[in-house]
Amino acid sequence: MMMEQDNLVFTLSGIRGLPNKDLNFNTVKKIAIAYGLWFEGTDRKVVIGRDTRPSGTIIERAVIEGLIATGFKLLNLGICPTPVIIHTKNKLSVPGGIIITGSHNPQEWNGLKLLSTKTFLGNADLEIISNHFKKVDLNSFQKIKSSSKNNIENLNPIKNYIQDLFNHIDYRQVKKHNNLKAVIDTGAGAGKFVTPKVLGELGCEVKLINDELLVNKDFPREIEPVVRNLKDLIMEVWQEKYDIGFAHDTDADRLAIIGENGVCYPEDIGLALITDYFLKTQEDNKKELFFVTNLASSLRFEAIAEKYNTQVIRTPIGEKFLTEKMGDLLKDPSKNRLVFGGEGSCGGVMFPYFNMTRDGIFAAAKIIEILVKTGQKVSKLVEKLPKYYSYRAKINIKNMNTKLIIDNLKTELKQEGELVEQIDQDLRFGQEKEWFVLIHPSNTETIIRVITEAKRESLARVYCEATSELVKLVIDRM
Repeated sequence: MMMEQDNLVFTLSGIRGLPNKDLNFNTVKKIAIAYGLWFEGTDRKVVIGRDTRPSGTIIERAVIEGLIATGFKLLNLGICPTPVIIHTKNKLSVPGGIIITGSHNPQEWNGLKLLSTKTFLGNADLEIISNHFKKVDLNSFQKIKSSSKNNIENLNPIKNYIQDLFNHIDYRQVKKHNNLKAVIDTGAGAGKFVTPKVLGELGCEVKLINDELLVNKDFPREIEPVVRNLKDLIMEVWQEKYDIGFAHDTDADRLAIIGENGVCYPEDIGLALITDYFLKTQEDNKKELFFVTNLASSLRFEAIAEKYNTQVIRTPIGEKFLTEKMGDLLKDPSKNRLVFGGEGSCGGVMFPYFNMTRDGIFAAAKIIEILVKTGQKVSKLVEKLPKYYSYRAKINIKNMNTKLIIDNLKTELKQEGELVEQIDQDLRFGQEKEWFVLIHPSNTETIIRVITEAKRESLARVYCEATSELVKLVIDRM
C-alpha cells in the first residue's frame, strides 16, 4: 500500500520526500509528533540515527524536537548504518525508533523509517500516523527548552555491533588464514564507518573508493548499488586484480558483490552463497531448518533448500513481513528450529540470532568467511549455484485502482488455466522450481512490476513480455 500526504509518500519501507520541499523542518516535526501520538506504552524511549545525506542534519533536529515534544527520551546514534541502529535498538530493548535515511533512493530524496517494538510499521499503523499528521497543530506543542537536552543520550554503538558480529563468524580461523584483497565502494554512505573496520579486522587488505562526498556535497556516484552505478568498482577490481568488491547504499542494508572476474552479480547471488554455505555447515544439525524470503526472490533458494532438507517460506514483499514470520517461527523455544533468510532483491542477509533485519555489513563479512574457509574464488562458488535467469518490466498505472487491476488480472489468469497464488496485492504463478511470474504493485511508485524467472533465459523473457502485455490489456479495458 502507498499513501500520499502533502506530496510525501508513506510506504512500508518508510516515509520519503524532497528535503526543503515536502520533507521540510515543520513537516518532519509534525511526523515525529504524529509518531509520538501513535506510540503506546509507558516506556517512552526511542532510538534515532541517520545516513550521510547532508539534509539529514536539519531533519534530525526536527525529529528530536517532535519526539521530545511528545515526551520521549532519545538515544541518538548520529550517523550510523540502518543495520547497526536496529541491532542496537533490539540489544538495548528500546521500544521505538526513527531512522533518517533515503536508503537506495537518489540523493535529492531523504526519508524516515519508523520502527515499532519488533519491526517497521505496517499499513494500519502508517494510516494512524498519517491521520494524526493531518491534525497536528505545531503551535499547541511547546518549543524545546535547553533543559530538554537532558532527554537526549548520545551513543556510538559501532564497537559493540562489530564485537557481536564476530560472535557469528569463525573469527579466529578467518583472520588466521585470510589473505584476501577487497575493495569497498561505500558510496560515501554510513557503511563507510563500519564495513571497512569489519573486513580489516577479519584480515582483509582493504581499499576504499567513492568514500567521501564531493566538494559541493553531492554523492560520488548514484546511490543504488546496481551494475549501472558501479563502473568505478568493477574497473578497480578487474584492473588491480582484487579478490572481491563490495558496494552499499547510503544506509548499508543493501550489498552488491563484484567477483574477481569483474562481474557484478545479480542482487540475490550474495544471499544464495551465504544460504548454501550456511546450510552445508548445518548438515549434521538435528534442528528443523527454515529459510524465509519474499515472493520476488529467486527459485534458486528452493533448489538450494531442497539439497539440505530445508523448508522455504515466502512472505509478501517488505522486510516487515520477513521479520514477523521469523519471529513467529522462533516464538516457541521448545521447538527445535533454526531460522534465517533475507530478501534476494537487496543482498542483505537476515540472521535473527545476530540482527533481526537486512544487514549488508554482516552479509559482506559472511562472504569473506566463505571465501577464506572454502579457499575458492567468487566466480567458482557462483558457478556451483543453481542457474536461473530473470527478467523485469514495469507498467505505469497512473492513479488507477490497483486492487481492481489485480482482481481483473487474477480472473483473466485463472481463465487461462494458471494456478494463481495471491498474497496481499501480489499475484504469483509458475511451475515449482522451473519458472515463476510475479505481478507486484510497487509499494513506492504508481507502477506494477512484472518479475519473471526461469531456467532458460529465453523463457524468462517470453513470460515477462507476455505477462506485461496482459497487464496492459487489462488496464486498457478498465
